[in-house]
Amino acid sequence: MPRLRLAPWLRRGLEAAVVAALVAIASLAGNRLAAGGTAYPVPSGAVGALVLAPAVLALGVLTCAYPMAMAPTRADAVFGALVAFLVAADLTIVFGAGPMLLPNGAQLSGGAVVALLGAAPAIVGLAAGQVLTPLGFGRRAGAVGAVLAATVAVGVLAVAAMPR
Repeated sequence: MPRLRLAPWLRRGLEAAVVAALVAIASLAGNRLAAGGTAYPVPSGAVGALVLAPAVLALGVLTCAYPMAMAPTRADAVFGALVAFLVAADLTIVFGAGPMLLPNGAQLSGGAVVALLGAAPAIVGLAAGQVLTPLGFGRRAGAVGAVLAATVAVGVLAVAAMPR
């Protein structure tokens, strides 16, 4: 059987997506503590932010930093990061934890909560890696994207954890 050849940007994007989705799904699986399939109430405040932090950081930071750091061209970096986030978010939504009861009373899928919270860090990390580095790809772009994506992710989690 011949070996399947994928474009480098697609291969790197899928690698990052699988790892980010595994981290997000595994960290959300611990939230299946509610009995009888009822919605898991996400704690308010810092505890709620810490519950969601590994999944949000995996989707927001890893999916933009790894494809940029490993890409040979700017287009490969952008396409790889886009594929990584979209595939990881889809996998997390499908296989993530069951419904979560948010502090404001809304009920939403755990994977959807994490995908929505991880979108802003991924976008900022990708944009920062492209704008703040001369090439837009390579280790430096990946590092800049990772640092700024992590900073935005911490900010998003802090805003989400604010008491209402």
